[in-house]
Amino acid sequence: MSDDMPHQAGSRRRRREIREARERARAEEERQAAEATPSGRVPFEQAIGAAGATAGEGVSEAPRAATSGEAESVQDAPVAPVSPAEDILGPEEHVLEEHVEHDADGAPLLITSSSYGRGYQTVTPLDTGTSREILTRRRERRRRRNLTLGLVFGGFAALVVIFAVVFNAVFGGLLSGPEDYETQAGDTVTFEVNPGEGWEVVGRRLAEEGIIASQEALRDALRNADDLGVLQAGEFEVREEMPAADAVSALTPDREAQGVVWINAGWRIDDVFSAVAEATGIPEADFREAAEDPADFGLPEEAETLEGYLAAGEYRFSLEEDPEPAEVLQSMVDRTFDTLEDVGITDEDEQWRAVIIASLITGEANHSEPEDYRVIASAIENRLDPDNTETGGLLQIDASVNYGLGRSGDLHFTEEERRDPDNEYNTYEHQGLPPGPIAAPTPGTLEAAVDPADTDYYYWVTVNVETGETRFNETYAEHLDDVAVFNQYCDDNPGVCSPAEEEAAEAEVEEGE
Repeated sequence: MSDDMPHQAGSRRRRREIREARERARAEEERQAAEATPSGRVPFEQAIGAAGATAGEGVSEAPRAATSGEAESVQDAPVAPVSPAEDILGPEEHVLEEHVEHDADGAPLLITSSSYGRGYQTVTPLDTGTSREILTRRRERRRRRNLTLGLVFGGFAALVVIFAVVFNAVFGGLLSGPEDYETQAGDTVTFEVNPGEGWEVVGRRLAEEGIIASQEALRDALRNADDLGVLQAGEFEVREEMPAADAVSALTPDREAQGVVWINAGWRIDDVFSAVAEATGIPEADFREAAEDPADFGLPEEAETLEGYLAAGEYRFSLEEDPEPAEVLQSMVDRTFDTLEDVGITDEDEQWRAVIIASLITGEANHSEPEDYRVIASAIENRLDPDNTETGGLLQIDASVNYGLGRSGDLHFTEEERRDPDNEYNTYEHQGLPPGPIAAPTPGTLEAAVDPADTDYYYWVTVNVETGETRFNETYAEHLDDVAVFNQYCDDNPGVCSPAEEEAAEAEVEEGE
């Protein structure tokens, strides 16, 4: 054995003693730290050294308590400087169970062995002022990010809802079809199709009354109908609720072939003959021949033609039975007599007078305002009064003058024609009623002729062609003021008033001046 062997053995023993003393000191410090720090967390100062220490700087070792019997040997022994890591984690030859790292934002993290076993670790943020500031900024960024994402997703959701609503409004009907009842339900009710009504009007009324679910369903049913009948005026039995296709079938039952003609208010006899000839296929000459003797149809002896007794309205004739012209005309005349009897006029002379006045009202009135019929009738009666000093018993009705001239439509006549006494229908020259009716009256004008309003009016003029507004006056001066209003209306609305209306109004104002 060499002379230095005892010295070497002493050195190893001292190192072992130092190591064991360190282990005991570290175990005691860990126990004290565990009791002082909740949840096993290590204070930041203990983990990384005194405040202000930076990586690579030496850190003085804190005084440690030595156990009895070894304090003197430990103090006498030369002790190597201890690095911060070794002070926390122990000598390098020990397995590292704890160490400090930092996250991406620079916040210190304590990584320790997990209690789950080998291979698991627990990451714990360290409590420091710096880490709280970082966490506060992080929470603020997270809050802004969440708010932004919430707004983005909320806006996206709103766009989705709007798109769905628009898509359903535009394409919903195309995808699902119009609303329609699946079966018939409710009681049987009567639905009336009025003369002159088409499918569009009838469909709207059916939908309004709830008989069909929608007007669109009726349009589909009409497009898809294999054998669509003809819509005709009359009363039909339907159910309170029914599919549109069933409603179409109910309103177009199988019927014999018919000729349909509509006589407009104010039409003259020539217009009527032309219309019924076209509807029935019977030559117009056959109708004229059948109408040669008005007495055959029950008219008074004063009547030279059927003028005024061919009532306006819709008529239907069976084409399978080859109707006679006289039968067709008689049905029109009968309707006029029926209306007269309904209003209580049965005397032949009174009927004749009422038909003439009704035809004058029909020729003069704006039919968009039927409530004016009775007022015009009163003005006519006031002019017919023998004590009338305003017009001297003259009706002064242009429609009558034009009838005597053989003109139809909205035509003005010359001053010479106005003063022509040879025209029997010239009511500017001949007092009282004209020799006969001038047009086909309506039930409304017939009723007004029989029951005129009680007024002191002598004059009337329509001052607005579009609305039908008509003004009535007691004096000619007041009447001329309203004629000027009409002239101004025509100037303000070029093309609305006819040339004849404008010329007549201007001539009337000039005459009054």
